[in-house]
Amino acid sequence: MNSLAVFSLKGGTGKTTVSASLGWILAEEGCRILMIDMDPQGHLSQFFQVRAGQGQTTLFDVLIADRPLREALVSTALPTLDIVPAGPENLHLNEALLPRPWREWKLKDALEASAPLPYDLVLIDVGGNLSLVTYNALLAARVLLIPVLPDLFSYLSLKTLFDFLREMGEKYQVFFKMIWVLINKINQHRPLDRENRQALEKYYGKFLVPEVVREDVKLVQALRQQIPITQSAPQSTAARDLKKVARFIRAAMAGTPAS
Repeated sequence: MNSLAVFSLKGGTGKTTVSASLGWILAEEGCRILMIDMDPQGHLSQFFQVRAGQGQTTLFDVLIADRPLREALVSTALPTLDIVPAGPENLHLNEALLPRPWREWKLKDALEASAPLPYDLVLIDVGGNLSLVTYNALLAARVLLIPVLPDLFSYLSLKTLFDFLREMGEKYQVFFKMIWVLINKINQHRPLDRENRQALEKYYGKFLVPEVVREDVKLVQALRQQIPITQSAPQSTAARDLKKVARFIRAAMAGTPAS
């Protein structure tokens, strides 16, 4: 099964907004999508206003008590989009994983144990820190999408992240099939944005998604209203850009054999 993690070491890059938007758009276009909220803050779950039912298996139960992943699925307004939501216990997930054997592989094991799942793509939203939860998300993914802002600190954080990914790959002998860097919230009229985009193109060009997501107040409003941008402002700049990114990801991953 194809699996994609959305992750950035730098905060404020719009990671969860990108995750939620891409998941929704791909599901709108007919892909069967499973989203997994691995962020302890649970912003993805809050955006879609979903949570586990009373007595339902949670992500915590899946990773700590080896409960089947299928039992943790929650449906959304789209029949082609399901979510494994975060819960309050996710705040303690890293600590609970510490004594577990093969603790970095729990999500990958849960996905493999549940195969075949009826999805075209598993999309994992990951918190912006390095923890056992992060390792679980990254080791379960075949493709990595890194949102960045067109600023100096995003540029500098990429070197740290790529160094970490290289070390992780060497340690666990697991390497991503594809790594993509997505420039988010860019304003082409700002000289600094243009300069930083050029720097990203120069040093990370082979990783850059050919599409960018332009800065758009409509996306901020959609996030505040907890409504997908393609529903709240389908003709907006952000909606059009995110649709292009979703189609690029879909086309790129079509050439990645499912494991």
